[in-house]
Amino acid sequence: MFIMKITYNWLKEYCDFGLTRKELAETLTSAGMVVAGMRATPDGDYILEIEITSNRPDCLGVIGIAREVAALTRSPLKLPPLEHATGKKTVEVKVAVEEPELCPRYTARVIYGVKIGTSPLWLQERLEAVGLRPINNVVDITNYVLMEWSQPLHAFDLDKLTGEEIIVRRAMAGERIETIDGTKCDLNPEVLVIADAARPVALAGVMGGKDTEVHEGTCNILLESAKFKPATVRRTAKRFGLKTESSYRFERGVDMEGVELASRRATALILQLAGGEAAKDSIDVGMKWNKKVVSLRLPRLNVILGTSLKEEAVGDILGRLAFEIKEKKEDRLEVGVPSFRGDVTEEIDLVEEVARIYGYNNIPTNTSLSIQVNPKSRQELVEERVRGLLAGWGFFEAITYSIVESNEVSRIGLFSGGEPLRIRNPLRVGEDCLRQTLLGNLLKAKRLNQDHGTPRVKLYELSKVYLPVEGQKLPIEKTCLGLLYEEGLSLVKEQTAKEAFYTVKGIIEGLLSALGIKGNIHWEAVENPFLDSAHSCKARLEGEPLAILGEAAEGIVRAYDLRSVPCLAEIDFDLLVEKADLTSTFRKLPLYPAIDRDIAIVVDEGVTWAQIESCVRGAGLEFLEKIEFFDLYRGKQVPPGKKSIAFRIHFRAPDRTLRKEEADSARGIIINELTKKLGAVVRQ
Repeated sequence: MFIMKITYNWLKEYCDFGLTRKELAETLTSAGMVVAGMRATPDGDYILEIEITSNRPDCLGVIGIAREVAALTRSPLKLPPLEHATGKKTVEVKVAVEEPELCPRYTARVIYGVKIGTSPLWLQERLEAVGLRPINNVVDITNYVLMEWSQPLHAFDLDKLTGEEIIVRRAMAGERIETIDGTKCDLNPEVLVIADAARPVALAGVMGGKDTEVHEGTCNILLESAKFKPATVRRTAKRFGLKTESSYRFERGVDMEGVELASRRATALILQLAGGEAAKDSIDVGMKWNKKVVSLRLPRLNVILGTSLKEEAVGDILGRLAFEIKEKKEDRLEVGVPSFRGDVTEEIDLVEEVARIYGYNNIPTNTSLSIQVNPKSRQELVEERVRGLLAGWGFFEAITYSIVESNEVSRIGLFSGGEPLRIRNPLRVGEDCLRQTLLGNLLKAKRLNQDHGTPRVKLYELSKVYLPVEGQKLPIEKTCLGLLYEEGLSLVKEQTAKEAFYTVKGIIEGLLSALGIKGNIHWEAVENPFLDSAHSCKARLEGEPLAILGEAAEGIVRAYDLRSVPCLAEIDFDLLVEKADLTSTFRKLPLYPAIDRDIAIVVDEGVTWAQIESCVRGAGLEFLEKIEFFDLYRGKQVPPGKKSIAFRIHFRAPDRTLRKEEADSARGIIINELTKKLGAVVRQ
């Protein structure tokens, strides 16, 4: 939102409306241009501060506001005089536009024999009222026309241009320019410049150069009026930190026809206030405006607005806004769009224009439009459940940038990849790559909290990572869930790294359970420079990579300057969404008691719990209900290279109470399977 300042009397010069300043404010506000403030000036005028949305650059000038007022009040629009006298001299300067895509239109006029001096009082007061500082008559006129037509202009000292030549081109590597405000800019080919035969003399659309600015000794001037590609001006202004009234308007798009109109207006004012002689010809390079035609279906308009407007009323409203009815068909108008309304491109835009001028308060509320609520998607339902669970477990959500430092990308998360996608115009120095993991940003968030007095945090981020694909320019987008977990101090002790690791593993298992994921989960060891090898692992769901988790490695803790060691996890959220079963199922409470049997076995160090659990379930026991791991032991009573694992097995029959002999028999079958398949030895 931009605050456009105009004065009440200035506006009345172009539209003789019969409204008081308060009525004017109410009228503009009702049409979507909110008058945010109004204050008196020393000379008895009033300054109106109007909020202008970014899609209406035409209203960043007094004439644009006057067009709106004229349409709203049915008052005639009175444009300022554009005609001016010309002399016998011709323009000796040649203009070449080497980048027509970046500069669709460039015009130049030459005025000989101007006399630089102080602007008249009325002009100075107008500029000061809208927040601009008077400099000299020629520069003040360019600023005045800027505020009048929303078209930036620039005046060069013609005698300081080398080679009588203007070239609109990309800068060359190593070139420099000092702008009017003293900023020294090192240029590169991404910057569009206005150059003479020897060097750049202006940053296109942003600011002129100091070497060719108009000063007290200037006698001959070249007046530039042009249209530049908005994105090009935006990049240049941001690169050098030069936000100006001109760049703001170029960034939002200026009127192709207004380029010439503003140039003629400024020339007429210069001849009036600074004297001189305008060359008999002018230079105009580039494309001309081809009027767009948009179809408007009257029945569709009335359905959307809930009105019953006739063709005559709609045509009258559009005509007052300077739209042209090119052709009338059955229930349809072919509407020509004026050049200054670049925001109008389709039918719904015309519907909005009719609604604004007709009056939102005149549109009935009893429309036939039905309100339909779309059901939540599977992705949204899973996200909602996961966020609720994590919040209940004490986690806070982090939202971080997708663009990271290149060394951040090289760290490995769940998905390791090749060369990341690099950003050509990074917003921050050094941050020029799309992330491939969420873990780096979570560690930065932990450090930020640590530095602000919160030493222990539990964070999660649910967002996208970008994985490169060999042979493709664009990466694959993948949604991941990143976790950073630290347990706080308790009254008894501080949680150890081992305990934190198992807590995070339990959190992941809890998420799987809450989402109804019943597939085969396989946990295995992992080698990852992000994680400590003693306390880390990865999980696969039905053979697909699901998660990686573990304690942050010592080198990572040092690299991020952390005072405590967090536990990290990264989960493939897309896989969770795919496998989730969100249907609610119920089962009867068991009527008969369960029988438990404990088993303690000694196995090789390389045997995993997943193998043991799979072996037990593979025994095909009818009444097996669940298996619970409860102890892991390494010590004197266990040979080297071995470990002891203890677990509890629950048996239950749905229709009767099991007998002790049945449970003992099932336990024996399980022990035989473990001995045969895993070489297990029962501990007595």
